[in-house]
Amino acid sequence: MDGDRVKVRLGGERNGKRMGEIVMVVTRARTTAIGFLRKAGKAWLVVPEGSDASQALQVMAFAPGAEPEAGMLAALKIERWPTEDRPAGGTVTRILGKAESPAVRLSATLASKEIEAEFPEDALEEAAGLPLDPTPEQWAGRRVLFDLPVFTIDGADAKDFDDAVSLEELPGGRWKLGVHIAAVAEYIKRKAPLDKEAVRRATSVYLPGRVIPMLPPKISDHLCSLRPDVPRLTLTCWLELDAHGAPGRVELEETVIRSARRFTYEEVQAIIDGQTVERVTPEVKAVVLRMGVLAKKLTAVRMSRGALDFMTTEYYVSMDAQGKPLAVIKRPRLDSHRLIEEFMVAANEAVARTLSKARVPFLRRIHETPDPARLQELQEELGKLGIKAKTSLVAHPVEGLQSLLKAAVGHPFEETANIQVIRSLKQARYSSEPGGHFGLASKDYCHFTSTIMRYPD
Repeated sequence: MDGDRVKVRLGGERNGKRMGEIVMVVTRARTTAIGFLRKAGKAWLVVPEGSDASQALQVMAFAPGAEPEAGMLAALKIERWPTEDRPAGGTVTRILGKAESPAVRLSATLASKEIEAEFPEDALEEAAGLPLDPTPEQWAGRRVLFDLPVFTIDGADAKDFDDAVSLEELPGGRWKLGVHIAAVAEYIKRKAPLDKEAVRRATSVYLPGRVIPMLPPKISDHLCSLRPDVPRLTLTCWLELDAHGAPGRVELEETVIRSARRFTYEEVQAIIDGQTVERVTPEVKAVVLRMGVLAKKLTAVRMSRGALDFMTTEYYVSMDAQGKPLAVIKRPRLDSHRLIEEFMVAANEAVARTLSKARVPFLRRIHETPDPARLQELQEELGKLGIKAKTSLVAHPVEGLQSLLKAAVGHPFEETANIQVIRSLKQARYSSEPGGHFGLASKDYCHFTSTIMRYPD
């Protein structure tokens, strides 16, 4: 079936193409098929969208409650694989509904990717045994940071708040940056049902207006979400920086925080711009303003060592209560976005340096040097648009790409140029082996972030 991994015995050639014989299916691409129900005499078929009857799957049974109706989209669990003289077949597990419904389309997409919204009973039972809020007994031995102004900064439509920040001034113009991530590992025990389900899911899945979480909502939306005015267990990276933003001493510590505020990016930007934001204490406002100053210093440090500054555009889909998309809206790129990005990058690098120095095995996030042929092609293509680098991208990839991105600023094809530069680079990946991050100009880099939504982290 389409997408299966197969073993092939190679044969000769025909019309210049190598031929072969499939001798076995190694792994199946999927065990669920999505299609339209069609009556064929006394039998039922599921016909995948865009296919004809020759690719239909036979319905061998309907699950309890799945009442068939011709023309409806349905999910079929494949229980009999196709042969040369017999089509695939299985049990219809769900009648999804009419294809023109946005909610049905969303359910069909999830089912086709075998993404399950519901959690298994054993995982839910384990989650039910966890408290709604941590108790003083649970944070015994941790450093309590209730008197420190700590807060989260996220998008207005964020569903979970898994990292918070703080900033203190030190003598001599130095800074002490705190990045506090939700201590998910405190609650998820190795090989337990919640852990096994998180491994199976691997990540949370974000869709317009909906999230399919990697961990049950009690954990992702409550116990490990750094909500304001409630205690939360965290792991903190303390990073000292000099007056220019250069990193110094690093300390990792188990902590408990009580977030003072749930900020949106727009609110933080308003404070930076000198506007009034409601329910912000003078102390917290002063910290936000200091963060704006430090973020600019961190950006300057990164750019001076060769980091690439992309002006990528993010869009989101506005939907009504029924899940119907209303508009695709462009999110403005704010200094507050860069602020939180700079702080997280600084913490990621600090943790990677600390683990490398201690020779502790960990998953790095590496980004390899780009392929020269791709860079040459990029330089030629953008040159046709009038976007030109000051030097050869092949001979001097860092300087060349930096100047190319600067040349694109304000150009009618600025967004296109940024996308093309990103596509010309290699994809960042997780690796257990040492390696740097080309785009960030980092010698050592990892994801120091809460494991609410990505298991590799």
